[in-house]
Amino acid sequence: MALQRLVIDGFGQLELNQVAFRRDGRIEAQCALDATDFADVPAENGMLLAVDKVNEVIKFATDDSLPIALNYTTEHMYDERANALKDFKLEIGSFYPRMGFLAVGDRFTTNCLAYDTTEFADDDAFKEALEDITTAPIYGGISEEGAIKVSATAPQAGPVLLVVKVTTMPDGKYALKFMVKEA
Repeated sequence: MALQRLVIDGFGQLELNQVAFRRDGRIEAQCALDATDFADVPAENGMLLAVDKVNEVIKFATDDSLPIALNYTTEHMYDERANALKDFKLEIGSFYPRMGFLAVGDRFTTNCLAYDTTEFADDDAFKEALEDITTAPIYGGISEEGAIKVSATAPQAGPVLLVVKVTTMPDGKYALKFMVKEA
């Protein structure tokens, strides 16, 4: 078993289609990125991450012992040559991430995706399996790398997301729309 990120150009992007956390205040924006988890990798929009409020850090979600939230940090552009949504990432020492706690029925679109290579051999097999989601449900959940792990079986820990549409991000790149089935 090996977790494989879907190959994308740049970093994860996120489009909030219909989420309640922006209206009802279920947001965390006062925790820094964990120095150990994010020492070598950035935080990307669309990641499902654990919120450790006691230690005031955001970590990778390995189980559901901590609350899980969706990273939806406002993009900041620092270079006029790389100012697309796909160019945004958060690193240690920069801004704090903005995390939204999901609720049943929330919908969002992202290309921050991963899959298990024992279930899908490669990106092509992954995309092929998602061609007809009306006959075989496909789920999303937490992964040790933050990207949403897509599978034909519902996750055992953390939120259960249901793929409701194969779509694209605003730049035309492959993406999935999820609906929260269990928060």
